[in-house]
Amino acid sequence: MGVATGTFTYPNGSPIASGLYQFKLSAPALFSNACNVPVLFTGLLDTSGHMTATFNFNDVLTPTTTSYQLTVKDIHGGQVWNGIYTLTGTAANINIIVPS
Repeated sequence: MGVATGTFTYPNGSPIASGLYQFKLSAPALFSNACNVPVLFTGLLDTSGHMTATFNFNDVLTPTTTSYQLTVKDIHGGQVWNGIYTLTGTAANINIIVPS
């Protein structure tokens, strides 16, 4: 399992308080060749626009060529972030990883 973190703000620097984040896996995948991995999962940012999500990163999935599309929406449903990531290891700070 890996932990992805990040803080999301509007262009003016104010936090995307209580926004929604969504990770979408690029293709169906298995963990440990036995468990199906959810293709889509969501969560809420806190009042500071911070996200903490724990899930199986791409390097432990089969196939290992998968990626995650991360979308962040504000409290009104407007999209404010969209990027594609290949996550490896046990921790990832989305704010310092360049999306592909």
